[in-house]
Amino acid sequence: MPLTRKIRDLLGVEDRDRLIAVLAAGAEVRKPSQFFAWTQGPLQALLPHEILICAAGGHDPAGTRLRYFTATRYFRANHFEAACHPRGGFITEAIRHWRAARRPCLCFDGGPPSACAPHWLEKLSRLELRNMAAHGVAAPDGGVQSWFGLFRLPRPDGRYAPLLELLLPTLAASYARVLAEEATTTSAAAPTPLLTVREREVLTLVRDGLSNPAIGECLGVSAATAKNHVQNLRAKLKARNRAQAVSEGLRLGLIEPVSGDAP
Repeated sequence: MPLTRKIRDLLGVEDRDRLIAVLAAGAEVRKPSQFFAWTQGPLQALLPHEILICAAGGHDPAGTRLRYFTATRYFRANHFEAACHPRGGFITEAIRHWRAARRPCLCFDGGPPSACAPHWLEKLSRLELRNMAAHGVAAPDGGVQSWFGLFRLPRPDGRYAPLLELLLPTLAASYARVLAEEATTTSAAAPTPLLTVREREVLTLVRDGLSNPAIGECLGVSAATAKNHVQNLRAKLKARNRAQAVSEGLRLGLIEPVSGDAP
């Protein structure tokens, strides 16, 4: 059945008006605050969710830029860091799954057993994500241009997949404008300093999942010194957490991906 006919069958007149409002408001998004307001306002009317995780760029999922927007206090930075870890993180796994399927992925309790890997529901619960509806846009080189995961859905149903397909171009374009605006702002400001040789060493160990004490032991410094290095490199990379620092380091070519991680 064509997508437009599916939408006609799924949405009543009121929801069709909401769809027009979502598309119109999305075209005005330029800044992160506007993007958050749009996803928490008009978009909620059609695709209700509590957490949105966005990925942009990168042939290898481990090299994508990741960010989350949340309206719930239960999902915290440590959950995001664990979910987005380049080695075995749930988001990395979900993006690879999408790259193989290239269609909306729904994962929720009681859903089709073939829709996601059997262990995903346990991971989603442990990471305070609960359930997921996700879709993305492929880059010309076969990588990921953008990917969006909606989590903590109140009522996963048959509307999510066709609505995600319909709204994906607007979601991707809106987020791309946000990234372009941020890049312009950053380039107008002082350039981000490159990492020192020691900070690259530390970032490589962070990529490998080592804690601050373990990093200190590897480098022959104290855990406090290792922590300072991690904080400094995160500040230089404008990373909110360790996982984001690793993603930025991979994207900028400051560190190499783990051998065997690339799909």
